[in-house]
Amino acid sequence: MDLIWQESKPLTVRAIHDDLSKKRKLAYTTVMTIVSRLTEKGLLKRKVSGKAYLYQAAYSKDKFLTRVSRQIIQNFVSNFGEAAVAHFTEEIEKLPVDKRNKIVKMLKDDK
Repeated sequence: MDLIWQESKPLTVRAIHDDLSKKRKLAYTTVMTIVSRLTEKGLLKRKVSGKAYLYQAAYSKDKFLTRVSRQIIQNFVSNFGEAAVAHFTEEIEKLPVDKRNKIVKMLKDDK
């Protein structure tokens, strides 16, 4: 996903594979499978361009991280209940004031 977010234009599986292969050896089919799964999950959008598909992020990195963190917190609360929220709040209280204020602002802005 970082590669997709870094690019300003949609990418083919070949372009993604070629870039990722610079760092480690990957099979083209592995990259194709992962890109397909990310598309099925709604994280990537694709459109036809000639004989190939072009892929781009369905969400900006910030929007994606907001969605994922929200899901994690919802699962956290549903699995561990009010006690977990209380402990989470205690941990936030231990943060430096500037970081704590930033979190509070994010919570207020996200409503």
